[in-house]
Amino acid sequence: MADNPQDITVLLRRWHEGDPTAGDELFRLLMPDLKRIAARLRSHERSNYSLQRTELVNELYSKLLNANREIDWRNRGHFFAIYTLKLRRFLIDRARRKPTQELLSLEDLPEGIMAGRNRLEVRLAVDQLLDELEKESPTTCGILVAKIYFGYEVKEIVENLGLPLRTVERHLHDGRRWLFERLSKTT
Repeated sequence: MADNPQDITVLLRRWHEGDPTAGDELFRLLMPDLKRIAARLRSHERSNYSLQRTELVNELYSKLLNANREIDWRNRGHFFAIYTLKLRRFLIDRARRKPTQELLSLEDLPEGIMAGRNRLEVRLAVDQLLDELEKESPTTCGILVAKIYFGYEVKEIVENLGLPLRTVERHLHDGRRWLFERLSKTT
């Protein structure tokens, strides 16, 4: 992880204001973390998944470059939350074009959610619900994405988003309850 969160925040602000060297420095500092996120994601995918972790990072880097001026970066945690949400959208869009691709782990879902539905239907329903949740609570959505898409442990979410443990646990609990209630209604 990049050593000084304040340095990351300063670089994010400079980058948002149009300093391209700040963006280059930011991604140089964060590249190990971004590759680790991509590697974690790839560990949940099928073995012949076509994109390597560096390609995933580069795809997202270009998407963030295009969106940079629209996003008022608050801090390192905000950057990683946006990064995970953009990565989720990228992978969902890709999966819609290639429906056999694995999208997320369904192991954490309550029993009965799969009844009468195939894995892709459930994944797409989860994605649609996460889009709704992102509008209500981007932080809760980012934490759920880190957990169910990337398989992060709570401690890793705390480290990546820079939030207190109790806050992450509360968002994770509330987000899962919110998601499961809505998934149950659609069965």
